[in-house]
Amino acid sequence: MSKSDIFTKSNLVYIPLSVTTAHTLHFIFNSQLSTWQEFPPNLPTSVYSSIFFTILLSFISLSFEPIQTRSRFYTLLTLALIYVTIPISFRGKYPPLPHNVFVTYGAIFGLKMFLFLKSNRVYLNQEDSKQKKEFKSFLWSLFNLRFNSYIIPPKKENSNEKENTLIITSPTTSQINQKIINRSIITFAKCLILELVMYNAITCTLVIPENSYQLRLIEFFMKGIPAITMPLMLQYLNFLLYAHLSLSVYLYDIYTIISAIFYRLFLHSSSEEINYKPFLIKSGILTSSEYFSLKEWMITYLFNTKHLFSEPWMASSPRDFWSVRWQLLANEFFKELGFLPVKNVFAPIAPKKIANMMGVLGAFGVSSLLHEYLIIGMLDIWKGEHAFFFMIHGVIFIMWEAVFGRENKNENSKIKRFLKWFLLLIINLSVLPAFIEPFRRKPDLLPLPSFWQNFIK
Repeated sequence: MSKSDIFTKSNLVYIPLSVTTAHTLHFIFNSQLSTWQEFPPNLPTSVYSSIFFTILLSFISLSFEPIQTRSRFYTLLTLALIYVTIPISFRGKYPPLPHNVFVTYGAIFGLKMFLFLKSNRVYLNQEDSKQKKEFKSFLWSLFNLRFNSYIIPPKKENSNEKENTLIITSPTTSQINQKIINRSIITFAKCLILELVMYNAITCTLVIPENSYQLRLIEFFMKGIPAITMPLMLQYLNFLLYAHLSLSVYLYDIYTIISAIFYRLFLHSSSEEINYKPFLIKSGILTSSEYFSLKEWMITYLFNTKHLFSEPWMASSPRDFWSVRWQLLANEFFKELGFLPVKNVFAPIAPKKIANMMGVLGAFGVSSLLHEYLIIGMLDIWKGEHAFFFMIHGVIFIMWEAVFGRENKNENSKIKRFLKWFLLLIINLSVLPAFIEPFRRKPDLLPLPSFWQNFIK
């Protein structure tokens, strides 16, 4: 077998798939019957990991080609359902690492599996080849964690918006190096602030109320019993800052630095030779078409795409907060798997505004399911606090636009924007405990990684 044959993308999947499958089967055939008398069984961590990755790799291997039969579609759908079920079924049986990592992968990759099946269901029994769009395998989609909706648009004529007017299509070596250096400095500064925030969270931990926040709100309206205290609210704000910084660092900044280094080493070249072939093409990992598509996407991601966060504390409407400023990684999933399907169900039988409202609730419904999945899988907590948090925000979203209409920044005066900002701040703070409390109920199962924690011990 030649070197190029070994490094094909199919072998990069089939070889680990064979290893994980063999390891799982070896344990099944050699384990005692008592191991399987309970569900889920007590499996060694290595076997648990092998089962988890066997399902993922099987899904990838069956999605190299377009889905042209119903049997393949339903096989992939079954694998996706099993994949998201595995981590949540084994909750409480393993330490936070690696189990919490598997729960996170199960949530993110599971959403991508369902989105892949939704986007490619048009291949089922499709005879008209002219209607077929370009097919990209699921493996290819794993690298694309940001979507076209986040690309920075060119500045429009007669516009007062402070958008980036320079769209980079072919970055120079100095621009790439500057991107790596700048992002590394910013990430280091964020990590220092993150350590201070985690130090405060570790040394000033207060007891979280046992009752869920929504039940305490009912007690407040019925009996006048306060649902939250000021010290707890300050602690929750500290944890919210931790969530913002950790998501920014681990889901964007570090990923951006690694991507920029990868682009600099494997995709960027100053060579002007006509017959020059990059390593990824010569090794057989990528075809020429895939190589140039990956290069174009990485340029867009690194230089022409919005940050994961955009000053969320400046939001003056729910739409501004959720669609523009806060955690833009999963918005596309909520739109495709929640908003559009629910909207399309109501569109034939209800007015357009009602259908849009139901679509908004559908998007927040998918978000609530995602967060409840994480809470149940990591912490084994079934209080429904995140479902309450996101669904109430969906209702707030609808009521806000019913009262104020969609925000037009050019028409609102600074005083109106400030009043709306203040009102939204009060609303967000009033439901914030429902988001924070589940993460802090079992701190041993969701520890905050920190230098200070080891230093204090």
